Amino acid sequence: MHDITELPAWERLFKKIVWKQLGNIEGKKILDFGSGEGITANHFAKKNNVTAIEPSEEMLTNAWKDYEYSQIVGDVNALDTFNDDTFDVIICHNVLEYIDDKEAVVKALARVLKKDGILSIAKHNRAGRVMQMAVLLDEFEKANALLDGENSTASKFGTIRYYEDEDILKWEPGLKIIEVFGIRTFWDLQQNQEKHGNEEWQDKMMQLEMRVAQSPEYRSVAFFHHLLLTK
Repeated sequence: MHDITELPAWERLFKKIVWKQLGNIEGKKILDFGSGEGITANHFAKKNNVTAIEPSEEMLTNAWKDYEYSQIVGDVNALDTFNDDTFDVIICHNVLEYIDDKEAVVKALARVLKKDGILSIAKHNRAGRVMQMAVLLDEFEKANALLDGENSTASKFGTIRYYEDEDILKWEPGLKIIEVFGIRTFWDLQQNQEKHGNEEWQDKMMQLEMRVAQSPEYRSVAFFHHLLLTK
């Protein structure tokens, strides 16, 4: 049985925050699009009917599957096999940044989302990345490039193609944003790495992060945004 403490400290906190922001979900039909190693799919499969889609077979070699869920190896084309209005909840976390045709993916996800269902999108926030480069990494050239609208890179997945929260509504006008949360507003400002993995410290940091997650002034500089949308 896998345990969340197996994850790197930053990822553990990220997952705990985004799951808490999604709330208690039971008895729902869930799609995890871009499911990676299946950590989120596995988490929700305990009490829900979960389908996961992931294009990378390499990622799936280490997939978490303590609870039963359906795993599809594929990309956006795999959604063609599903009827309209199939899923109560669709999860798409840190995926769109690495896709060229974001509009096609968002439209496809909206099609299979039930009326009044929830689409959960977690995404990089450009302002937070600028903060990271300028304050934490002393990468002034990269900070200025980001401010000029250029992309950046992630060590594991390649180029991060930033987009704004409101772009999602341009790609699919049938969606509407019902909530935007910030994630990792304070976490990276604490540079003592030994503290990051301490469970007591993580609990206190999570409480603080949750407290400011919906405050516009803090959310604007969070490293990630978590959007809940419906149609």
